[in-house]
Amino acid sequence: MKNYLMIFLSAVIAGMFIAFGATLYLTSAIHEGYIYKIIGSFLFGIGLFTIIQFGFWLYTGKVGYILDNKPKYLISLLICLIGNILGVSILASILKQTHIINNDIINLCKSMVETKQNETWYEVIILSAMCGIMIYLAVEGHKKCEYAFGKVIFAFMPIVLFILCGFEHVVANVCYYTYAGLFNGKVVLYFLLMAIGNGLGSLLFDGSRKIIDKLKA
Repeated sequence: MKNYLMIFLSAVIAGMFIAFGATLYLTSAIHEGYIYKIIGSFLFGIGLFTIIQFGFWLYTGKVGYILDNKPKYLISLLICLIGNILGVSILASILKQTHIINNDIINLCKSMVETKQNETWYEVIILSAMCGIMIYLAVEGHKKCEYAFGKVIFAFMPIVLFILCGFEHVVANVCYYTYAGLFNGKVVLYFLLMAIGNGLGSLLFDGSRKIIDKLKA
C-alpha cells in the first residue's frame, strides 16, 4: 500500500510537470509562424526531462516496461495514469484562473480538441501508438546514453517529433481539454483509446528491441 501511495503522489507531480510543458508549448504556439510551434514543442520537453531526472511516474514513460515486470505492475500503471490525469487537471484548472491562459490559448486548445474529436477510433489508436514509441525512445534513450548531451537530445527530440506530427499523448491531452473546457462521453472513450494506443506503441518498440537483442546473442 505504501508503494502504491508513492506511485500515486509521484504520478500527480509528473502530471503537473506535463501540464507545465504543455502550457509552455501553448504560450509559444499561439504566435504566428511555424517557428514558434517548433520552439514550443522543444519547450514542452522541459516537462518530460524533469520527470526523467527526478524519477517521477509518468504513464507513457512506464507502460513500455510491462514485459519486464510481474502482472501486478498493471495495478501500478493504473494508479499512475489516474495520478497523472489528476495532476494535469489540478494544475491546468489553477492556471486557467490566471491571465496566463488567455483567450488565444483557449481558442487554440478548442481548435486542437475539435480536430482530435473528429479523428476516427483507429486514427486515435495509430497516433497514440506513434506517441508511445516516441516517449519510450525518449526515456530509454536517456537511460542508455552515456553522454550528458546525448541524454538531453534523447529527452527532447522525440517530444518535438510527436508534437509536430500531431501524435496523441493521453496525459498531455488532458491539459488541452481542460483549457478548452470540453468533457463528455466521447472524450472519455477517446482517452481510453489514447491510453491503449500509447501502451501498444511503447510495448511494440520495447518488444522489437528485445527480439533484436536476442537475435544478436
